[in-house]
Amino acid sequence: MKQHHEHNLLLRWFILTGLIIFALTVAWNEGIIYALFSVDQSNICWVIALTYLLVTLHCAKRIYMLSSQANLSMQVNDIIKNEVKLDLTIRDEKVIIDSNVKLPDCFMSEYIRDLHYRYNNKNSAEDLISSTDLIEVYESRLKGPQEIGWFVSDMMLKLGLLGTIVGFIFMLGSVANIADFDVSGMQKILKHMSNGMGTALYTTLAGLTCSLLSATQYHMLDRHADELIELTRHLTQVHIIPKISGN
Repeated sequence: MKQHHEHNLLLRWFILTGLIIFALTVAWNEGIIYALFSVDQSNICWVIALTYLLVTLHCAKRIYMLSSQANLSMQVNDIIKNEVKLDLTIRDEKVIIDSNVKLPDCFMSEYIRDLHYRYNNKNSAEDLISSTDLIEVYESRLKGPQEIGWFVSDMMLKLGLLGTIVGFIFMLGSVANIADFDVSGMQKILKHMSNGMGTALYTTLAGLTCSLLSATQYHMLDRHADELIELTRHLTQVHIIPKISGN
């Protein structure tokens, strides 16, 4: 049987964040971070870095929320499974079991409350089981805030590609302004071409790296949200509907 630990998602995110911080420390000691921002003439790397910082803060907030919801939902799951015959009542928008046990306020409790409302308005439990729009509403509510993260992750990748184009424009611009081909002029041209190539490569590196890391975090969020939806669907279909339909 799969063992669940408290704040499992949050702990995994801390491990990932720790590895990222370690990699950034190594890159700083090797001078890569300094070169990244000093060579980039377009300042796109700064935009990508600030965007990634905002994305990470958003991920941290969502991960803590989902991790807390998962902990409370596991408590609800244990309470429901230990009941032989459920006596669900709604009091002040709270779900009460057997008149004295109040379910914790969480995603799963809200779904059970709305399911109870719908069950009382249905002619049979079979009609309720065949209806899936309610769980889809809760799934959209749970995973909806992650959509902006996926959009921003893709935008950082596009910014990196934009930096590549800008870098090549800098290179071509230095060649187009050639007046004569003396030694000092060629040295200046090669320097400008080197800076343009550095801009193209470093912005591409920043865009790809930040996009990959942010996508990894949002994949963790979506996967954990799917697990919570699966747990909620299984609990209601197997343990709640058959018991309340027999009352």
